[in-house]
Amino acid sequence: MPNLFAYLVLLSSPLAAVVLFRVLSLERALVWTIIGGHLLLPSGTSIKFPMIPAIDRELVPALSALVLCALISPRMTLSLDGVSRAGRQVLYILFALVIVTPVLTVLYNTEPVIDGSLFRPGLRLYDAWGLISVILVALIPFWLGLRYLNTPTGHRALLEAIVIGGLVYTFPALLEIRISPQLHTWVYGFFPSDFIQQMRAGGFRPMVFLNHGLMLGIYFCMAIISAAVLYREARREGRTASGWLAAVLWMTLVLILAKSLGALVLAVVFTASVFMFGRRVQVWLGLVVAVVVILYPMLRGAGWIPVNTAYDLAAMVSEDRAASLKFRLDNEDALLAKANLKPVTGWGSWGRNALYDPESGQMTSVTDGIWLIYIGVYGWLGYIGRFGLLTAPILLYAIRRKSFGPSYITPGLIMVLSALLVDLLPNAALVNYVWLMAGAVAGIAVWRPAAAAAPVASAATDDTGDAAPALSGGLRASWLMAEAAAPTTGRRKRSDLQGSRR
Repeated sequence: MPNLFAYLVLLSSPLAAVVLFRVLSLERALVWTIIGGHLLLPSGTSIKFPMIPAIDRELVPALSALVLCALISPRMTLSLDGVSRAGRQVLYILFALVIVTPVLTVLYNTEPVIDGSLFRPGLRLYDAWGLISVILVALIPFWLGLRYLNTPTGHRALLEAIVIGGLVYTFPALLEIRISPQLHTWVYGFFPSDFIQQMRAGGFRPMVFLNHGLMLGIYFCMAIISAAVLYREARREGRTASGWLAAVLWMTLVLILAKSLGALVLAVVFTASVFMFGRRVQVWLGLVVAVVVILYPMLRGAGWIPVNTAYDLAAMVSEDRAASLKFRLDNEDALLAKANLKPVTGWGSWGRNALYDPESGQMTSVTDGIWLIYIGVYGWLGYIGRFGLLTAPILLYAIRRKSFGPSYITPGLIMVLSALLVDLLPNAALVNYVWLMAGAVAGIAVWRPAAAAAPVASAATDDTGDAAPALSGGLRASWLMAEAAAPTTGRRKRSDLQGSRR
């Protein structure tokens, strides 16, 4: 059970967000609110009131960032070119599908599920609101990325925050590798998952403040790929790049010690792709991953995914890992067979999509992959809506990639997002930063400000050379933004110098 300090940290985190938005630029404050909340807030701690989503480590940072961004940001005029308009229509359709599907799911699941001693109630319209509210909360980071991280500056801020967060996390992770995962218990008073699952190969998988060692592994994977992207971009810009390369090597070493094999394989494959391939190939690789992921349930059901090969490879590494993989695959087959009984709208909530022992009524299935959860609960309509929002941004960017210049930042961000999409097939790590990334890629493709689509002579530039929005008259958008001195142009400087010479 969480201690009082856990609830205090959770409920006071909006104050930390206010401080971030006071001292940092909007993009960096937004990114650090989401990433910091993921890394530092207590897992498995929530406050639940009727009719509203649980107040937890996902909702609080996302809602805080949403309110603060709305207070600070100036109004934006969207680009009106045809590709952007068509792309926005695609996003609207997917969003509508996400919202409508729970209602259809409820309407087609009003009957109870009865099997021996098992009883699961039929669904009511009240349950539709519960399902809709959960997905609306999950999509807040997607909107934040779409609206406020739709420039290369925002993408760079996101990658840098991921890397810095990963570097800071390596030190407590090394401590837990040595002494076992204890920090969450010491600080927040409880252990958020099954301790035995963190024991691996005669040692321990670290967790720090996350809810599982797998979550920490995939975060390190994401941070390694991000550091590789920033290394290539620094080399392209002629800046010092050795620090980013050192970060890649250091976090890779820590990931090896963390004993998270799947995350390590993803890190090696996608980091090598960042180092070896140019922007076009990186985008195409991301597009291939997006297509495979969106079609994965169909490919899995048709037997076109080489699961036997994956099992043989796992057996070469460890019998324990092979047995764990076989257990997952058997569960997938059984759950997918049940999902196919209601393929369009799914079985709905209350655990109706799971498998049970008819005599004892005990659940006999374990659902790991988030894709399998969506297929079972919402059917194909819900799956396409949610995974469409995660994968369509890569397609939308690929269509117009030639218009974004020579930077590696956004293609590299697509590489990071692709690695996370692959990880969603065996795991359920669909957290705030995944939605934020997908929204950021969609934003630069179809939600760009009109000013960013056409060069403006008076636009200011930041230290990365990207156009930075400015407020007329040098005023702050709100009291949250720090005051900044009015910029002095080179022409003004020369005139002042001439006046002083006179």
